[in-house]
Amino acid sequence: QAKVSAYLETDLARRDVLPSPEESVTTTYYKPEQSILADAELPELEEVVFAAASTFLEGRLGLPARQLEIERAWINEFEPGAQEGQHTHDGSLLSCSYYVEAPDDCGCIVFPDPIGERRGYRQFTRTVGSGLLTRPEIAVEPKPGRLVMFESWFGHSVQCNKSGKRRVSIAINLREAQAQARSSAVVAGAAGGGADTDAAGTEAGGTKAAAATEAGTESSGIEAAATVRGPAGAAGKPYLFNELFDVEMNLHLNVKPIQKQIPTVVIDEVLKHPERVRDVIGSMPAANWKHEAGGRNFADYYDCRLRVPIRFPTSLVSVAQKAIQQIYRLGTRPADASIDVNWFMQIKDKRGDFAVPHSDMTERAQRSFTCIVYLNGRDECSGGTAFFRFRKSGSLIIDEAYANAVKADSRIAETGLDYWPERADELWERVGTVDMVPGRMLIFPSEFFHAAWHPKDSFFEFPRLTLAFWMVC
Repeated sequence: QAKVSAYLETDLARRDVLPSPEESVTTTYYKPEQSILADAELPELEEVVFAAASTFLEGRLGLPARQLEIERAWINEFEPGAQEGQHTHDGSLLSCSYYVEAPDDCGCIVFPDPIGERRGYRQFTRTVGSGLLTRPEIAVEPKPGRLVMFESWFGHSVQCNKSGKRRVSIAINLREAQAQARSSAVVAGAAGGGADTDAAGTEAGGTKAAAATEAGTESSGIEAAATVRGPAGAAGKPYLFNELFDVEMNLHLNVKPIQKQIPTVVIDEVLKHPERVRDVIGSMPAANWKHEAGGRNFADYYDCRLRVPIRFPTSLVSVAQKAIQQIYRLGTRPADASIDVNWFMQIKDKRGDFAVPHSDMTERAQRSFTCIVYLNGRDECSGGTAFFRFRKSGSLIIDEAYANAVKADSRIAETGLDYWPERADELWERVGTVDMVPGRMLIFPSEFFHAAWHPKDSFFEFPRLTLAFWMVC
């Protein structure tokens, strides 16, 4: 406790202290490449954590011994009035909180019952209580020197700090040692050699050859796409998401309403390293997407998607979150633990000026915002994102006329069979466009009809790269 308290007063501890974009918590070192245990020289705490994890896994759960490592460790400071909503530490094995400063009434860590059926039963039968079989949640009181450990998938929250003093804790995530996992895979591969390995290799090669023969021109098309995916000589390298997609400071929001009805927000020059982002993303292989039997994907064009996992909070997502809060007065969170890069490139002459108009709303979200970042270089940009009105009803969002039209002709909707819309001029009126500019972020309510806009014969020599993610209320 004394070491951490002294460390918090140093300039070193203050260099990376940032407020959480979702809550009122200040976090130090919420970065995968830095660990507070090393920086504050806390080897004794690290030993305690590893010993507790061994007891947790082997003694309590009866699992075989395994080598663990610290995935990340950071400091949380809860000033009076601060609290933290329910969340999980996805991707880790075990998580824990070690309390450094914990005054009375500073807020418990709360674990709700994770079994939905049991929670529903208790509410229905009104058997909620403090007993083991009736508790809807477990609250653990923080005390200085106390360590609370739990499985990382377990949802938890932190109550409001009502003490009038700050509450300081160290959060630690553990995972199975990566070097050990890789060694196990190598040993397993070596043990399964000989005839089995040859058989697997032959089977894989046979499948690939058969696919190429059946697909015909698709095989050569895939090879051609690989040659233009990134700069010459580009090689795959690991990267840290928050470093690659680092954002500029002092960003300016521009509200550009379309038809005085679509409140679009534009933030220019968001990315600190746009050229590097273009090179890294442009050299990544993108999985085929909406590639269905009878469709035009991989025949007329490549409509692919690259999914990149993220750990929230990140600076890029935080920019969108703060913009939505400022402009729309709504608190949001990422809809998914990943972002998507839409990877589009022409093979044959295009058959329209815009993709199939669509809405991004899903049944899971009552309110959602679409966030798009244009990744292409300046010489590669063409068009942008267009917004549309459905002519049969004059609506900018999904309505009954649109739903009935889709029932009568499913090709009106975005089915994945074709990138270009059927009867485009008959059904759709373009009401406005936001131009594609390198590093520009576009934010708008997801319910409005929109689509990629291609006014020129572009994206034959290089792909159209747009990063997309969604924020939900």
